[in-house]
This record gives sequence, structure tokens and C-alpha cells, in this order.
Amino acid sequence: MKKLLLLFSLFLTGIYAAFGQAEGSVVSATARAGVATTFVTDYHSIGINPANLGLRTKYETKHFTFGLLETNISGFAKGVTKSQMKNYLFSGKSLSVDNKVNASNIFAQNNISLNIDVMLLGAAYQSDKFGGLAFSINDVVRSNANMSQNFTDMAFTGGLSTTYFNQLKLTNNTTVTNDPSQYNNYQNIGIDSAISTKGFTPGQIFNGTSIKAHYYRTINVAYGKEIFRNEVFNVSVGVGVKYVMGYYYMNAQSDNGVITGKVAENPLFSSVSESLNLPNSNQKNSYISPQGQGYGFDLGVTTEIYDKLKIGVSLLNVGSVKYTRNTSTIQEDTIHGLKYDNSTGDALKKSINWTPSNSFKVNLPTTLRLGASLSLFQKKLEIGGDIIVPLNKEAGNINKAIYALGGDVQLKNWIKLSSGVSIGGNFANNINGYATHVCVPLGATFIMGETGNWEISLATRDIISIVDFNGKSPLYSAGLCGIRFRM
Repeated sequence: MKKLLLLFSLFLTGIYAAFGQAEGSVVSATARAGVATTFVTDYHSIGINPANLGLRTKYETKHFTFGLLETNISGFAKGVTKSQMKNYLFSGKSLSVDNKVNASNIFAQNNISLNIDVMLLGAAYQSDKFGGLAFSINDVVRSNANMSQNFTDMAFTGGLSTTYFNQLKLTNNTTVTNDPSQYNNYQNIGIDSAISTKGFTPGQIFNGTSIKAHYYRTINVAYGKEIFRNEVFNVSVGVGVKYVMGYYYMNAQSDNGVITGKVAENPLFSSVSESLNLPNSNQKNSYISPQGQGYGFDLGVTTEIYDKLKIGVSLLNVGSVKYTRNTSTIQEDTIHGLKYDNSTGDALKKSINWTPSNSFKVNLPTTLRLGASLSLFQKKLEIGGDIIVPLNKEAGNINKAIYALGGDVQLKNWIKLSSGVSIGGNFANNINGYATHVCVPLGATFIMGETGNWEISLATRDIISIVDFNGKSPLYSAGLCGIRFRM
């Protein structure tokens, strides 16, 4: 069971995506359900809407903004309760045959994901005449698994899976029918191996399943400038460029029983490699060296009407990364038998083989953002909505469009509360159509000094998952921004 726990804890509750986290490390945007296209300013505009760098700031006497280690982390399991996660994945106990079958059915046709966003350093300069210039260094981890019944059958039941193996060879050299009602008798004798007389392929195991992961670092520069203003409205435009260092990439999936998969391995994820039978990397210190490099750009436009209504659009992450180190592709082999191992994850591992490959290029997870917001009561209240649309299916992108409504209310000069509601993204299961989890975030920003000298922000992406202990599809999320200054 250890191998199964390792695989599922790292890939399915571990390393890629809950929301596609379309707002990156911007904690205040997390508190608004991801609504950010017309809200963000200074270096927070990077990766969301660089045009906002050209907007006039609320704090007119402050021109410089600095931030360190702003972090958003979230993990999601669709269609699974907290108790099921505990009992089937994290109990530390071996599952009975019946529980293995139950777990296979529970996790099938669902997705489990995780996002990690860390802004290591951010800085911006803004003035009415110059516009806005921003810089940041960001680490991004995206991982998402959509699992079919075929996949979970192998992952949980392994060599006892009746989906793949019609016979079992016992340790006394007899061959018997793979009959679940006889497992106790078979195990009393000892099961040597599982046999498939027809044979099957990894493509059949992964049919309808996708496992995607991407970890990369970006060094970003963005500039925004107001290009038109009259008494009614103003228009700002912006552009951002980024240098991308790719540290890890995986994209494995199967359509119509034909599997495709490629990976750029990194020793940081050696446990994942072992679980999926990836070749181990022998390159020393490669975990601190990128496996690939590339470039990307962002574009944005924001219009402000009567200094109250803002409308924005941005095109983000246009570009690619070329991976040249530790690259492999998945092999399509026919499997007729496997040595039986009660640690069912080993059966999945033994069914997948990889071969070293040449370099490959992958597109960045490109998205289109559309947003609007309205300021009321002398800008004490701002409400808005965003639509974020994925423009490709690359690892790191969201599965479905995100629809979000949210806002901020300035209760006092020193505190701002935020909330909203959102659906879609990786919470919308792309196996079962658009069935989705509704998220209700909550967050607060504490402002020190009358001119916003220092801010602290806290947020969770879904307060309901925290207070509803028995709810399905739990989403665990936390965001913290504690080092953010204005000068």
C-alpha cells in the first residue's frame, strides 16, 4: 500500500493545480474568488493584466511598492469526502479487497489537484507621467489528475483487477480464474502472478485519464501606460515579458486507448519518478538547474469610465519552454502478466515504461481574462467579475473556464474584507462535463499607516470546505502576504 499512497499523495493530492490558480500568488485576489483583471495594481499586475500599471494609484504620494514571499497554496479533491481521503489514502493500513474496489469506484471519474504559487520578490514604480514598471520572480507549481475507472482499477486493485487480469497463478504452480469470491483461498495458498490471456496496454489503463504537472520559475518585467484620458474615460495598455526556467514537466494521457506521455525529470521529484517507473536522473545538482528554458509575454488593456467603472482584457502566458535535459517519452507495450504484489501501486508502476527521448517544446498555459468592476461609496466598496478562459490544454492550464464574482469592502482605513463566489477551472471535471464545485472565499487585508505603508493579507479560497467537515470535494487553501511595503 506504500507505493499507492506515494503515487496518490504526490500526484492526486500533491503536486498540480486546484483552481489553475489564475491569480497566481496575489492573496487579495484569492479572497475575491480570483477576480483580479481590473483590481490588481503595481507588481500584482504581472501575469494578470499589465495595463493596470498605467492606472492612477489610490496612494498618490507613494510611487514604489515592494513585496517578498507572497504565497498561495491550494489542494482539491472532487467528489471525495475528507473521511474517504483519510480511510483510503492516509490510514497507513492495508486495504481489504472490498475496500480496494470501493476506493477504485470512489476516485474514478474525478479529479484531484494542487497549486503552489510563490512570489519570491516583487517591485514596482508608478507615476502619472511615467506609467508603471514592475519586476517579479515567481515560482509556479501546477498538477492535476483526471482519473478514469480504468486507471483507478489498476491503481487500487492491481494484480487482482478483474478489468485486466482474467487468471491468477498461485505459488503451487496452479492457474485459477481471477474470482474475487475466492481471494481468501487464493491468498492462503499464495498468489504468484496475475495473467491476462488477451493482453492489455498502458493506453487502456490510461484511457480517459490525464496526469499533468508543470513546475517553472519566471523572471518578469512589465510596463503599463495611460494612452488616453478625457473627462469621461481613460485607457491604459500594458505589456509583460518573462524568461521561463522549467524544472519539471509531465503530460501523460490516453484517448481511444492510445497513450501519449512525455516528461522532463528532476531529482526533486524522484519519488514521483519511482512511482511511475520513470528513469532516475543521474545529473548531479540538476534540481537547481532548469531542465528547459523559454520565453513568454502578456498583453492587456484597461478602460476606466467616470473613475468608477473599469473594464479590462488581457492575454497571458503566450510563449513556450524547450526541455532539453532528462527527457523521456512513454512506451506503448503489451502486457500479458505481472508478478503479484499486495502493494497495488507496484502493479501500476510495472505496467508503465519510458524511453529516453530528444528535446521537446511545450507551450505555456495560455489564458484569456475578461473582467469588469465598479467602485461605490467613494471607493469604499468595489465589486466585479472575471471570466478566465484556457486557450490550450497544456500542463499547468485550467481544464475549463472560470467564472467568478467578488469584491472588497473597506471597513476602516486599516482593514479591508474580501469575498465572492466562483465555479469552473479545475473544479469542473472534464470527464463528466461541467459538474463543478462552488467556491466561497474569504480574506482580509490589514493596512498599516494612513498612506498604506505596509500591508498584510490572509485568505482562503473556500471557507465552506474548512467549516463543513463532512462535505464532498474538499478544497484546502491558504494565502499569506506579510511583507508588502509602499514608499
